Amino acid sequence: MLGKVLVPCLEERGHKIKGLPREELDVTNYPQVLDLLTYAKPDLVIHAAAYTRVDQAESEPDLAYLINGYGTENIAIACNKLELPMLYVSTDYVFDGEQNRPYTPWDATRPLSVYGKSKLAGEKAVQRHLTRFYIVRTSWLYGPHGRNFVNTILDMAANRKPVRVVSDQWGTPTCTLSLSETLADLIATERWGVYHATDGGVTNWHEFAQAILNGWNARIEPIATSDLPRPATRPKYSVLDKTTLIHTIGREMIPWEESLRGYLELISVRQPA
Repeated sequence: MLGKVLVPCLEERGHKIKGLPREELDVTNYPQVLDLLTYAKPDLVIHAAAYTRVDQAESEPDLAYLINGYGTENIAIACNKLELPMLYVSTDYVFDGEQNRPYTPWDATRPLSVYGKSKLAGEKAVQRHLTRFYIVRTSWLYGPHGRNFVNTILDMAANRKPVRVVSDQWGTPTCTLSLSETLADLIATERWGVYHATDGGVTNWHEFAQAILNGWNARIEPIATSDLPRPATRPKYSVLDKTTLIHTIGREMIPWEESLRGYLELISVRQPA
């Protein structure tokens, strides 16, 4: 979902990009990773691939760790060997959501789910093997490619299905289009480190759903997390503090409401008659 938007964004800024699907690069195959990076000799490796099935990870942790932990370590080791910098995209799910204030890059990580733990394993691998790296944590991603919350809510409303959404989990929706621009700005600085990158503002899933269906004749029922039990535990409050990123790239983040409006215009959403 992110990679397919990030590639054209970087190309528009004059970068020469090679986007590698799973069929061309299996991150769990170290010899393949090393051979490809040795041949390509890039200036920067961006690792935007991941196992992202949050609930399913609880029943197949080995696969989640294989891709998010071991796969990321393969790339980090190869980058170390070839003296290449790396950008790793991580998640707000590395936090437990218990402190009720925005998380800074320096706050303690306490992931609650297998997915969060496997992504943290990837972070640690990058930090263990490299000194020139960006670790960029983001949250609640949606965008033009792949399934996401926005499209799911639109489909439910279009098919006249009941829409029930939790109202006690807080965070920040982030469009891949705006995140790609942020990553492009960050790459240009060569100021390595751990960053938090989301759109601006704070909301909950229910309010997010209401914004998605603004103007629709659809009722969205707010429910508690306990009313919708799921295999993976989500953080209750995973708002990310972006102060370091803002000072580094020299601009504020676009509000999540504005990003959402732009995305809905892009996909030409129409309410059914």
